[in-house]
Amino acid sequence: MNQNTRQNLMVCTVAAIMIGGVAWLIPAKREPGVWWFRLGAMVVLIWTIGFYYWASRRKDLAPDFLRRFGQFFEKDGFAFVVGTEVIDGVCYFLVYFQNRYERPCQATVMVRTSERFLAPQRHLPDATLSISSDAGAYGKAVSPWMLPTELQGKKVLVDVMAKRKYPRGRGKLLRVRSGLTVGSVPRSASSDVLRFLGVFWGIHAGRSARTEILLPTNVASTLSTAPEQIIQTIWKLGDAVKGDAKS
Repeated sequence: MNQNTRQNLMVCTVAAIMIGGVAWLIPAKREPGVWWFRLGAMVVLIWTIGFYYWASRRKDLAPDFLRRFGQFFEKDGFAFVVGTEVIDGVCYFLVYFQNRYERPCQATVMVRTSERFLAPQRHLPDATLSISSDAGAYGKAVSPWMLPTELQGKKVLVDVMAKRKYPRGRGKLLRVRSGLTVGSVPRSASSDVLRFLGVFWGIHAGRSARTEILLPTNVASTLSTAPEQIIQTIWKLGDAVKGDAKS
C-alpha cells in the first residue's frame, strides 16, 4: 500500500467518524433525513477498515530483497535505495533496485545536493542512473561520480528524485510493501533554471524525499575517460532465490 492510498484511507476514516458523530447528535425526530448520514458514515467506515485489513494481509509474489535496507525509496512501483561504492579508486553512484510489478520498466534515479547558497556542498555534481528492469527484477546499478576533493569523507544531504515508465503497463503487483515516495527528475530543458533557483531559495522540482550520504575518501576527482555505468540483474521473475541474491 503506497503513501497516497494510506493518506486517502486516513482521510475517509476521519471524515466518516466526524460526519457520523455529528449525525448521531442530531435528533432523528427533528431531522429524519439524518439517518442517511448516519448509515452512510457507517458504510464508509466499515468499507475503509475492510479495505485496509485486506491490503495489509496481501502476500508477496516475489521476494522482498530491499527489506534488508529497512527504509527505501519508490517512484510508482520502482523501488530503490541509493549510496556509493568505490571501484579501482573511483567513486560510483550506487542504486539497488526492485521492480514491484510483473512487467518491465525503465527508470532514471537522480540525487542532487540539498545544501544552500555558499555551502561547500553546492559543488557536488548531480548523480544520475538510467535503469532498465525486468519483471519483478532485483538488481544493482552503478555510475561513476566524480567527487570534489574538499567534499570527500563528508556527509552530504541530497534530494532523491526519479522517473519511471512501464511501456506495456504495470500488470500485476508482485511485491506489496511500498517505499518513501520521491519527486520527479526535472526535464533537461528546465534543469539549469531549477538549479539556479534552488541555489538561492532551496527550490527543487517535485522534491519529496531526502537522505544523507557519506562520501568516500581518496577517490579520483577527475578522469580523462569516465567509466560507463554498469547494470546487474541479480534476480528476476522465475529465478530461484539464491543466498547471494538476499545479501
